[in-house]
Amino acid sequence: MKSLAGGTRPIFRYGPVPGLPGLETLEAHDLRLQYERHFHDTYAFGIVLAGVERCSVGRALNFYEPGTVPMFNPGEVHDGGPATPQGWSYRMVYVDTALVPGERAFPRQARRDALARQRTLELFDAIDYGTALGIEASLALVLDTLLSQRPESSIASKTLDAVRQRIDEECCEPLRLGHLAALAGRSPTGLLRGFARAYGLSPHRYQHSRRVARAKNLILQGRPLAEVAAMCGYADQGHLNRWFLRIHGTTPGRFRRAISSKTGSRLDGTLTA
Repeated sequence: MKSLAGGTRPIFRYGPVPGLPGLETLEAHDLRLQYERHFHDTYAFGIVLAGVERCSVGRALNFYEPGTVPMFNPGEVHDGGPATPQGWSYRMVYVDTALVPGERAFPRQARRDALARQRTLELFDAIDYGTALGIEASLALVLDTLLSQRPESSIASKTLDAVRQRIDEECCEPLRLGHLAALAGRSPTGLLRGFARAYGLSPHRYQHSRRVARAKNLILQGRPLAEVAAMCGYADQGHLNRWFLRIHGTTPGRFRRAISSKTGSRLDGTLTA
């Protein structure tokens, strides 16, 4: 089983795969950080290398031991953190939905079989040592192994969907609960319960996840961090830092340095958890 280099301090690397738009990767060693409940607009999967991760997906609580391949569909709400004081080590890859043709989804929250592990590790080997062609080939193989046709599922009511769309469009604005409840035709408490049941997050948490996603895109565009904070509705840069760290496990400054590095390499820094 492949493992990360040894060390006593948490190490975190996160950033795009050079030359392959729509593909990002993360590597963490001895991480003791607790992620807030959040979601990604991408497909996300990876492998636990050491330690045990404690991860809630929806209402299910999971424990991922070494060799487990966790999988998250776009929009799937989850958190993550160490199950033991020693932390855990893992790698992840984030795949833009544009790179996945058809209506496909991960049919389960994790896999522990040898083929899933092999294909996932082959992808990370290609990312570390291969060419763009090799990465694309390994990605195609692992996605074919892990994904299946998206099953039909219940759809949230149109009124709740309208609230979600309003937050998507105006996430950086000072939204008010009363206005959103009126849009849904529900009481404020009725909206809070219904929205959390449908989407796994309260409207407030969902708004912050959307704000952080917007901030990430602005950072990728090269905007100054203070400007990003203001444009995304945060009181100051420190407020942006706190939410970005909770969701992405790194600060906006570290993320920007990873993007702007001359070699295009992933973030290479340390975190204190």
